[in-house]
Amino acid sequence: MAKRLIHTLCICLLLSTYFGICQADDEVFQRGLSYYQNGEFHLAAATFEQEKKLSPRESLVYFYLGNSYYQLNDLDNAILNFTTGLNFTEKKGVFFYNLGNCYFLKDNYDFAAEMYAKAIQNDPNLFDAYLNAGNAFYKKGDIPQTIIHWETYLRVYPETPQYVRIERAIAYLREGLSSASASQKDKNELDAALMDEVLGDLEELINRTENVMETSEAPIDDLSQEEIER
Repeated sequence: MAKRLIHTLCICLLLSTYFGICQADDEVFQRGLSYYQNGEFHLAAATFEQEKKLSPRESLVYFYLGNSYYQLNDLDNAILNFTTGLNFTEKKGVFFYNLGNCYFLKDNYDFAAEMYAKAIQNDPNLFDAYLNAGNAFYKKGDIPQTIIHWETYLRVYPETPQYVRIERAIAYLREGLSSASASQKDKNELDAALMDEVLGDLEELINRTENVMETSEAPIDDLSQEEIER
């Protein structure tokens, strides 16, 4: 709980820098923020829903509302919120990144990879987007793209504590992890080791996501590129 609280406070400082001061600086928003920081995500979601009606064009409200739904594992509402939040900010990178995380958890790796690519296009400093894109490509079985994204991640963020493990994983892949030269038993063992060592921290990385709002009662599962960029 202490680790989560420290992480949440760090996020608040980051968002203040990233988005600037939230104009929805009223009692309802502050109450929702307090619930969120204390891990009371049901109450946070309900409160930010109220704030959404008061400040329907405030991206940070949508961001926290979606994040609350994400923490509640309500991925459809999280996706809906992230998508709507894109309409109210020029800083779209974190919203695309969070959409990628949502779709990754829904096992929609094609769309997850697409969202991570958009996140990188909008903000190349979202380093985890490179890593998570590689993870999505790995899940798809696209080893060349996995290697490309993981190598890019190591280049742009050499401080990552996963550096050695990812470097080893790339070596495994280059040595023919998915080739027919290895027996299926050996391949499965290597796959398991790779998943344990490299993707073992994925859940922690994915849980760094921050979220946004809804404008429709129907959950969005597969959005067209035009709908995403609106």
